This record gives sequence, C-alpha cells and structure tokens, in this order.
Amino acid sequence: MIKGAPEKPRRTLHYVEEAFRQIEKKKNIRDIVIVNELGHPVKSTMEFKSSVKFVGLFQELQGRIERGMEHIDPTDEFLMLRVRTKLDEVLLVPDSKITMIVVQNADK
Repeated sequence: MIKGAPEKPRRTLHYVEEAFRQIEKKKNIRDIVIVNELGHPVKSTMEFKSSVKFVGLFQELQGRIERGMEHIDPTDEFLMLRVRTKLDEVLLVPDSKITMIVVQNADK
C-alpha cells in the first residue's frame, strides 16, 4: 500500500488560544503575534495596525531567508528565525498553518 503525504494537522482557534497562553506564561515576553496561513494576525498583544506592519516586515525577512537557504540546500526546511539585539530578541516560528512571532527582553 502506498501512503500519501502526511496530512497537515488542523490549527483550530483552541490551538491558537492554547499556544498564546503557553507563550504568555514565559518570563520576559513583551509581545506575541500569531499569524494564520494567509499572513493575517489572528491573535496579538499589539494593536492591530502595529501587528499588521510588524508581521509584514518579518514575513518579508522570512521569505528572503527561505529563498537564500534554498541555494544552500533545497531539501532543508526553515524551522525558526531568531534575531537578537542589545535589548530584545524576536523569535519567528512557522508551523503548518500558523506562524508565531514572539518579542522578548534579551535579559539573561
């Protein structure tokens, strides 16, 4: 029997809410934005206008990194982007249906 590609898990509102709560519990979290597969923020600690702009900037960066990584190894998969400055750290984690962007204080 030939198996097809594994089915991508559904990302329900309950899943989004639970992921948001889990991240919110972490220490030093400043902002959280959860983005659907169309690139729209569905849950955020930011004002809507700010989260839309923020998401757009990081999706552009994610796209550039993915295209660059294809030149290195086309079989590899993008799992996480971590950007750190003196004060903050931004984590971008794509999933099959959603993307989580978290801004946290860079304090140790």
